[in-house]
Amino acid sequence: MPRIHRLIRCQTGAVARPPRPRRQQRERDRELRKQVRRTERLAATLPGASAEQPIEVRSASVVEEKARATRCIQCGGDLELRGDRATSTARGVVREIALICRLCHAPRTLWFRVAPPSPN
Repeated sequence: MPRIHRLIRCQTGAVARPPRPRRQQRERDRELRKQVRRTERLAATLPGASAEQPIEVRSASVVEEKARATRCIQCGGDLELRGDRATSTARGVVREIALICRLCHAPRTLWFRVAPPSPN
């Protein structure tokens, strides 16, 4: 079987072939995956990304409203509520909201703390 050469010979010397379409597609896919990982790493530092740094709210009635108002980190699309869970702590009720993007289907979890009302 003949060996495929990567260089095209011409009078001026060796010239590299342009990359094949499949190779270009793989390179674009790799770059997109890297971008998604970078974006997710940055999103993990935002308020509400973990139970250790929840978004503070005054009332439980605004939790779902704020969660739906949040945009997808990856594409900017609307998030759809998939489920929620509440845990009581000394500093208030912590709610975990599971969301999914309607466009790119990326999952996201937001954490909220319903702070007890402060005494007057």
